[in-house]
Amino acid sequence: MPLQPVIVRSEPGIKRDGTKFEGNYYVDGQWVRFQRGLPRKIGGYRSLQDSLEGIARGMHIHNHNAYTYVHIGTANGIFRFRLDQNGLSSIITNRTDSSFISNEANMWQFDVAYNTTNNQNEILAHVAPNVEDISSDAAGQLYVGYDNGTSQLTPVPSLTISGGIVALAPYVFAYGSDGFIQWSRAGYTDDWTSGDAGAARITSQKIVKGLPLRSGAGNAPSGLFWSLDSVIRATYVGGQAVFQFDTITSQSSILSSQSVIEYDGIYYWCGVDRFLMFNGVVREVPNALNLNWFFDNLNYSQRQKVFVFKVPRWGEIWWCYPRGNATECTHAVIYNVREQTWYDTVLPNSGRSAGMYAQVFSSPLVVGVVDVDPQVPLYRETEAKDLRVTEDNQPRIINDPKGYVVWQHEYGTDEIYGTQIRPVQSFFETADISLIASEQPQNMAIRVEYIEPDFVMSGDMTVEVTGRANARSAEVTSDPQTIYATLTDRQQQLVYFREIRREMRFRFESNTLGGNYQMGQVIAHIEAATGTVLGENP
Repeated sequence: MPLQPVIVRSEPGIKRDGTKFEGNYYVDGQWVRFQRGLPRKIGGYRSLQDSLEGIARGMHIHNHNAYTYVHIGTANGIFRFRLDQNGLSSIITNRTDSSFISNEANMWQFDVAYNTTNNQNEILAHVAPNVEDISSDAAGQLYVGYDNGTSQLTPVPSLTISGGIVALAPYVFAYGSDGFIQWSRAGYTDDWTSGDAGAARITSQKIVKGLPLRSGAGNAPSGLFWSLDSVIRATYVGGQAVFQFDTITSQSSILSSQSVIEYDGIYYWCGVDRFLMFNGVVREVPNALNLNWFFDNLNYSQRQKVFVFKVPRWGEIWWCYPRGNATECTHAVIYNVREQTWYDTVLPNSGRSAGMYAQVFSSPLVVGVVDVDPQVPLYRETEAKDLRVTEDNQPRIINDPKGYVVWQHEYGTDEIYGTQIRPVQSFFETADISLIASEQPQNMAIRVEYIEPDFVMSGDMTVEVTGRANARSAEVTSDPQTIYATLTDRQQQLVYFREIRREMRFRFESNTLGGNYQMGQVIAHIEAATGTVLGENP
C-alpha cells in the first residue's frame, strides 16, 4: 500500500467522558481553545496588582472617565484600585468600614446604583459568611459609597441579609433566607422604608443570586432571581404592589452563587448536576464531552468557591472550580457558545479565586490564589519596568510584592509578572486514527512516515506520535520532533517519523517564550502496516 495523505483533524472540543477510542473529538489539551473548529493557543496573562490582602471572594469592575475601577472583597474587607487604559495600576486602597469583622467565610456580591440623595453612582458591597455553605442563614451587612472614591464604605443601617444584592435601576434589591426579598425606594441606595420601597416572600428557599433581565415595556426594571431550587422573574408593575414575581421553574438548582452569568441576553449557570440556561425558558445546556468529568471530580465541599467569567472575543464561558481535594479553583471547564462545544484547562499559578470580564481591556481580570513570594525565582528577567501609579499619576516601581496577584488574561502570549516573564505551555492531542475503525475496517496497524505541518505560529512547537495496540494496552509515545517557526533547511518543512500504532494520535505542544499557534490543515502520510493486537505486558 503506497503512502496515503490523511488530514489530521478532530472534532472541536476535548472529550473527557467515556473512552478515548469511542469518539472523534480531541482527547487531551491544556490552555487551548477552538475557533472555526480548529485548535489555537489561549492568550497569555500579566500581573496588574500584587498587593491584594487576602484571597478574593468577589469582585466588581466599573469603567468611568478613561479609568477602570476594581473593587475586590476578601475575608479582611473591601479593597479598591484603579487602572488606566494601558493597565497601569494605582496603589490598593482599603475601603473597609472600621466596624467590619474579618471572617474567613466571607463572600461578597457587588453592584453599582445611582443614589439621588447625593447624586452619585455608588458601589454596593454585600458580605455574608457563606463560603462554606450556600444555604447558610447567617446574615451580613450592605455597604455603600462613591463608586470612584477611596474613602471607607458606609454600612446601610437596619439592613442585614444572607443572600446578596442586585441593582435593577432605579431600585436596589436585597435577598436572602426563606425566599425573602426587599427593594429600596426608587433612586436611593440608603432608603429601604419609605416611598415605594417594599418587600415580599417569593419562595420557600434561600435566594442566592439576582441579575438584571431584559427590560419590559417602557424600559420598566425587571430581573431574575435564583433560589436553591427555583428561578423567579421580577417585573415592575407599579401601584401598591410595585413588583410582580412569577416562578419560571421550581425544579432547578444552583451550584454556587457565583456560577451565574449573562451572555448576550442569555443566562447560563451551573446546577448541582448539570449546566443550565434561560432564554425565555429554562433549558439544559447539552454537554456530552466533560459533564461527568466535571461533576465526578468537583470538590463538592468547596462548591461555593466555583465562579464564572466570560471571554466574548472567543465566545467562551469559563466555570472555574476546585478539582479533587483542592480547596481553591484549580481547573476550568469552558463552554464555547460560538462553536457549541466544551473543553477544559488547568488554571495557572495553582489556581484563581475570582474573575470578571473587563470591557475596556476586552479581556477578563482574574485573581490568583498564591500569596506571591518575591524570593521564589520562577521567572526570567526582562528589560521591562513594573510600574504602578499613585492616584495623582506619579509613577513608582514595585520591587517588593507582598500579596495576592490580580492578572489580566488574554494579554500577549506569555506569563508576565512585573519585570519577569516565562512561557505558557499549551498542547492538544488528536482523536485516534485507526484502520480498524475506518469506513472499510482493516485489522492492520498504521505507519506514519512524515507529516506536513500547517500552522500560523510564532516560536517552535513539538509533535509526538502516541497511541497503543488496543484500547486496553499501554500508551507508547515517540520522541518529540520539532516544528520550526523559522526554517533554515528545506528538510525542516516536514516532520519525519517511523512510528507504527494500531490506534494512533498526534500531540502538538507550544512551550517557548513568545510561543503562539493556530492550527490549519495538517497532513499525515500513512500506510497500512503489520502490527500485533496485543501491546506490551502490563
